[in-house]
Parts: sequence; C-alpha cells; structure tokens
Amino acid sequence: MRLNRRDFMLSTAALGAATMSSRVLAQSGDPIRIGLLAPLTGFAPDLGRDVQLGAQLAVAQINKAGGVLGRPVELIVRDDKINPNETVAAIRELSGMGVKVFAGGVFTATALAAFGILPSVDAVFMTVHANGDTLTQEKFSPLGFRLNESAAIRGRAAGRLAAKRYPDVVNWSGITTDNEAGDSQWRAFAAGVRKYYPLVAGKEANIIDPIRVKVGANDFKNEIAQIMSGPVEALMLSFPDPATLVQQARPFGWENKVKVFMDMGNDIVLANALGKRTPPNFWTCSDWHYSAYVDKIPEAKQLFDDYRTATGDDRPSGYVGIAHAAMAVYAQAIAAAGTADDTAAIVSALENSTFDTVGGKRSFRKDHQATGDTNMYRFASSDGDTRGWEVAEFFAEDNAEVAPPATPGAKLADEL
Repeated sequence: MRLNRRDFMLSTAALGAATMSSRVLAQSGDPIRIGLLAPLTGFAPDLGRDVQLGAQLAVAQINKAGGVLGRPVELIVRDDKINPNETVAAIRELSGMGVKVFAGGVFTATALAAFGILPSVDAVFMTVHANGDTLTQEKFSPLGFRLNESAAIRGRAAGRLAAKRYPDVVNWSGITTDNEAGDSQWRAFAAGVRKYYPLVAGKEANIIDPIRVKVGANDFKNEIAQIMSGPVEALMLSFPDPATLVQQARPFGWENKVKVFMDMGNDIVLANALGKRTPPNFWTCSDWHYSAYVDKIPEAKQLFDDYRTATGDDRPSGYVGIAHAAMAVYAQAIAAAGTADDTAAIVSALENSTFDTVGGKRSFRKDHQATGDTNMYRFASSDGDTRGWEVAEFFAEDNAEVAPPATPGAKLADEL
C-alpha cells in the first residue's frame, strides 16, 4: 500500500512511539527531545513537510538501533509559519519542556530569530537550509550551527561548476530577489565565475549586473525583454519562481538566447514545476541529491529505501536528506558529549568536528559553518517520465576549497 505524505507523517509518529515502547527495557531514562521547526503552512509547506519527513525517518532509524546513550529520541515538531515571532514562541515553549537542541531554519529570517533567542533559553539550534551569509558572519551565535551551505559557499561552488562545464559560455548575468539573500547569492556566484573561469577555462568571464525582482513577482516581461536585447548568454537564478519566468519567456525565443541556467536552490520543486517545459542545460542546487550517495553510503541507501517504501515516491528532495543529516549529527554529538542535557558539552562536541551523514562527511568550522559536498543536478525534459523530467547528470564536490575564510562576527569580505 502506498501512503501519501500526510498519512506518512501520522504513520511515522506511530512507528516512533511503538519503537520506543518496544525498547523500554533496552533504553533507560527519559527521551532525548529534539525540537524541529519547519514551515508546515504558508507559501512553502512542501519544504516543511519534507524537512519533517526526513527528520522523522532519521529518528525512527536511530531508535531502532537503540537510541542515543541508551535513551530513545523524541522529535517534537512545530510549525514556524515562516514567521520569526512564531519561531521565538515555539522555542520558548519547547525550552520550557526541557528541549535543549533544535533544528530547522529553512529560511534565513526564522533562523536569525532562532539564533537571537538561544542564549536566553540555553539551547542549540542547527539550520537545514537557511543560507543568508549573516548567520555565520555578523549575526554569528556561539549556540547556532549551519549544517547546510551558506550563500557564499553555494554561489562560489556553482561558479566553479559553470567554468568546468561551460568554459565557452562567458557572458553571465542573473535574476535575483531584491533582498539580502538574492544579493549575497549573486555576489558569491559572480566571485566564483571571476575566479574559476581564468583557472579552469583559461579565459575571463564577462559579469553583467543582475536584474533584481520583487519577492512574489509573477510578471517578468520587462526582465525578459532586457535579457533578450543584451549580450547575456547564461543566467544565475535566485528567486522563488523561475518556472513562471521560463514559461513567459518561451514565446520570445528565450531558449535560443540563454544557453545555461544555474538555479540556486529550488531543487525538486522547480523540476516538478517545469517538467517537459525544461529548457536545455538547466541546473539546480540541492542540500542533498540522492543519486550522488545511494550507491556509496549505506545510510543514504537506507534513507532512500525507507522514503520510497513509505511514500511511493522515488525522488526525495534535498530537504529530506539534510533534515535526516541534522538528526544524525545531533545523535553523534550527544553521544560524544556523553550527555543530552548540558548545552556547553553539546556545543563543544559539535565545534571543529566531523560527522557522518547521508550526504557524506560534514565538518563544522570555527564560525559554525559546515563544509562538505555541494550538490547540483541538471534535469531535462522527458516524454517517458510521468512528471515530464529526468536527472540528466549530477555533481557532488567538496566545497571546503571554495568557502571563504571563517570570520565569525565579522562582515563577509568585500571581494564577494
């Protein structure tokens, strides 16, 4: 029997309870509670549900293996509604229940709110998708950790990939949101293109100022006309709705003009939205692309199999993998600390340490930014697939070399 995702959430909760009950003799003490904050309502509920799903699968696997320190793990989920105030309220509530470790932070605004309240509740927070550079720079918190890539790392890694895969495509511009997230991703991508084209392709790239659009914009005719009339031949995309842009641009001959697209993180949501309308050479970033790991890492294969068995779907998003990774990292850190109740000991176990995840090894630097693999994949239209697209190729490469230096508390260097 195949379950939809809502049914899966309910069944996993029941499975977790049953698993803990069956191990009550093997595990002693109260459960280790982990708070998970995710956007289950609002404009991105699919992302939040995938985060919840990945974390639930991880916790069920951890408990099946005996828990941590002989104690079962209990996941407590709250809807942050993509609202900083809701985030603060949820952390206060769960902290009052004794929760010391939290994960979530799908968006930078909610992650910043979480980091700001941590000292007052003596808790640790680990992000799973928020990539605003300030989290590990100006807004650095000794109690906050970022497991996913920052904008500075992802953008530079994507610029390196562009130079490697498309050395003859040199006229790059972008379309980004008119906010800090869009600006930081463009700066990083442009820095990567400037650095790696000479090193890899042996030529200079032409960086053309990006076009900035309002968050929530859905009419891109002016932006399309601007691209069509200029020298741009490749685009970095950093905004929530590239699918609408592509659909509106097709009648103008867009696909003959723009040779390469580099999307900074819409992942499988974008692939499903474009489907058979996907232009050639369309790449998207992911926090975890399963194809890169299922044949190499047993835990990744187990996650993929558990996900497919429970949902009937065979294409988990990066949000599933990164949330699973966060639970695995916490389990390893708590085991190393020898306690789930001492925040300082958990922080010490996380700092400057390396952990095994379904996406390979991840290492925290002194700015609490993790390095590891950057994942990107190129998806292509497919007449034979029910969703209209397939993965044409994928890319997973260590990003430690492209990461800017760790400077916690300081603004990112102007070179980006």
